Amino acid sequence: MTANEQSSMEVDQPIVQDSSKTEPYTPGPTAVDLTPDKDGGVLKEIKQAGTSDETPPLGSTVYVHYTGTLTNGTKFDSSRDRGEKFKFNLGKGNVIKAWDLGVATMKRGEVAVLYCKSNYAYGDNGSPPKIPPNATLVFEVELFDWKLEDLTKTNDGGILRQTLKVGGGYSSPNEEALVEISLIGRHGDVVFDQRELSFNLGEGLENNIPDGVEQALLKFKKQERSLIKLTPAYGFGSAGNEQLGVPPNANLEYEVELKSFEKAKESWSMDADEKLEQAKLCKEKGTNHFKTAKYALANKQYSKIVTLLEFEKTLKDEKALEREQLMLAAYLNQAMCCLKLNDFCATREHCQKALEMDPKNEKGLFRLGQALLGIHEPEEAKKRFEAILQFDSNNKAAANQVVICNARIREQREKDKKLYSSIFNKMAENDRQVSEKNGGKWLYGWWDESTKGVQLDVDLAQIERDKQEAVEQLKAERRKNNADFFKRYGGRKPNIVSVNGKPINLNEDEAEEEEEKSSTLSDQKGESTETTAEPSNDLRKFFSRHFLHDVDCGMNLDFRYPSPSVECIASINFVTGYLHLTFVAINIYSKALRNKAMEMPEPTQWDNEDSENTTAVELKDPLDSVPCTESEDSEGSDEN
Repeated sequence: MTANEQSSMEVDQPIVQDSSKTEPYTPGPTAVDLTPDKDGGVLKEIKQAGTSDETPPLGSTVYVHYTGTLTNGTKFDSSRDRGEKFKFNLGKGNVIKAWDLGVATMKRGEVAVLYCKSNYAYGDNGSPPKIPPNATLVFEVELFDWKLEDLTKTNDGGILRQTLKVGGGYSSPNEEALVEISLIGRHGDVVFDQRELSFNLGEGLENNIPDGVEQALLKFKKQERSLIKLTPAYGFGSAGNEQLGVPPNANLEYEVELKSFEKAKESWSMDADEKLEQAKLCKEKGTNHFKTAKYALANKQYSKIVTLLEFEKTLKDEKALEREQLMLAAYLNQAMCCLKLNDFCATREHCQKALEMDPKNEKGLFRLGQALLGIHEPEEAKKRFEAILQFDSNNKAAANQVVICNARIREQREKDKKLYSSIFNKMAENDRQVSEKNGGKWLYGWWDESTKGVQLDVDLAQIERDKQEAVEQLKAERRKNNADFFKRYGGRKPNIVSVNGKPINLNEDEAEEEEEKSSTLSDQKGESTETTAEPSNDLRKFFSRHFLHDVDCGMNLDFRYPSPSVECIASINFVTGYLHLTFVAINIYSKALRNKAMEMPEPTQWDNEDSENTTAVELKDPLDSVPCTESEDSEGSDEN
């Protein structure tokens, strides 16, 4: 083959691109230095302009896509490859410094390249194995959206923070810390509050500071200034604040600066005596708030008592008793505050804890009864008020509440009666329409023209038809069982040794006739026909009498069977050799036939028609004349 021929046969092969590599990036003339010292550590070059003029505030959660490469174009990471946007809190140090600097300058929809020196990325150590030490990195970042920082415990968006000025240090105020703040409160364009003040966290409402601002201050750093956005639930709620001119259900904005704070002593750092003294102070503060109808503030103080003393078990003698009294009072007072605030579920919980400490406490029982009335459980509430009357029959307040409970119960029953009557009338109307199509057959009851309503009388004729259908089903099932059983075992005979522990004479052919005569005489005398021994060694007759009927025989059968291997029938295993067992009834009825209006006849009323395979015996079911379903008894439970 010549060189020309070989050349003519060659086919151009496609060039395979390495997906892990891109063109190396070199910052262009439009790249901007974002570092505070202008040291060239972070350069930003915009590839696609943003769609708005806003930039994400510090502390917000930003959503981006990015691709990270080394300076030689080697790709080491990409959110696009994962198919999921990356999110992080801006300015919180959750990412490398270059990202906190660069993304903070981006606008929604913007695509930019960040050129990051190692001291603004992963430093001297790198991030093995993909990022070597002292590596300069290139990121292409697209900013999609951001959300303000959510400070609520449930992340429901009720308290949002936009950091305007980052604070210093790592410490934040704790509960009951003394804080010094300046604030500006706005509702829409209206400024309703502007001042400087000091107060203890937990007592903000006393100073017209909403709960949302207090919760936010727990996350502030010293000298931090932030914009706090509150929904009504974390502001002044449905009541508003008439003193400040805040309408009900208003969304609020507060610009707050934390100038200084002094932390309160934590409970874990107190000894037992300190906790006891602090609890007394909380009770006093709570009582003062309650007297001025500041129930939320009072409830906070009472809850602090529980926090301080709930797990304090080291106090002895009088101090231990004092602790118990403070705890009981705290639970009862919390319940009262929650009643005033219409928080009935919380009231119930506090009352239950109080009653665990003192089951006969009348205040606990009374407030629990009120809470149960509040959640529409008048019957349960009545029990609590009646319990009070057992201790104090002259308690007029409890007696009045019993009257209220009875009225509520009657009212509820009337509502239920109307509801169910409406339901049944609709069913009857549907039934009437159906009956016109199927020859007058009703499904649910009888239509009474005089009352224009439904009468749920029992259709005895239909019950009788259902009963006969069940009887025929039973007979057919028994015939099938007998046929299958004797087809397999009819040619074999067991050597029966004893029944219920009594020996059997295997050679006495007339024993069965004697047994039948004895049974007949017993019937005539009105005595029980239950057999205590079965002398027959005919497998067909023996099992048709004691196994194929729904009889709770409770029979212990000892036998030897000549076959080398035996099958399993129902839940009873027949094996070779000697075996001691108890029979279990086979039940094939439907559960629906357990209805008392549908009492099944004794087997003697139908088994005579199939006397070739069965012998009539008395049905013995201690619960009902109708046995349970076969599936319920398939395990051969001893309970039956």
